[in-house]
Amino acid sequence: MLWKMLVNPFTILQPFADRVDVRLFRKHDAIATDDDVARETHASALASAQQVHGNVTAVIREPVTRCSGADGLITDVPRLTLSMRSADCQTFVIYERKSNVVGLLHAGWRGLIRGAIPEFFRTLESNWNILAKDAYVGAGPSLCQACAEFTDPVAELPGIPSRFFSGRHADLRGFADLQLMDAGVHRGRIERMQDCTKCKNKLYWSYRGGDREKVLAGSENVLTACLR
Repeated sequence: MLWKMLVNPFTILQPFADRVDVRLFRKHDAIATDDDVARETHASALASAQQVHGNVTAVIREPVTRCSGADGLITDVPRLTLSMRSADCQTFVIYERKSNVVGLLHAGWRGLIRGAIPEFFRTLESNWNILAKDAYVGAGPSLCQACAEFTDPVAELPGIPSRFFSGRHADLRGFADLQLMDAGVHRGRIERMQDCTKCKNKLYWSYRGGDREKVLAGSENVLTACLR
């Protein structure tokens, strides 16, 4: 069971399991393509993002393969499975129960400094009038601070407060949580998986953990979400 995909891995979303299905695929699930995702989730319709480490979130209402220029996807369409890939970067599932809207977001360090998180919530509000305070957020596994090492964090990560740096290491999770709360998400509605993709490289794909070539070839951890 250790290696199998995780179904509804966030406890804060489990009360809504009859309305939204969330899954996390890890290393031994061997997910490399969108076809693999569709097969394993039994999806009749699938949407994925190009993921360019930017700040664009797209509203999705029909199947799309690698939505151009997007790192975030949001939908209100039942049975349309959203898919997001990662191999050290942070991924988030965001759900609002009253409007029954779900989204996925990919945010590496580039996405964080480019404002991917606040832009996601601006898109959510402008399209559904949903405020961040009404959302539930689950954060998937990503690099811990000890593994998020940079040559010169101050120069490489402009806009991130110095309190998130310790020598050459950056607390990217902590900064992401700050951005979530600054956007209006209540701390009690943020749940973060504590696994580090590099520390637990036997369990997760990790670009920094030695999987560079396989990750570039398409092998990554995959987070999916689908409204029922």
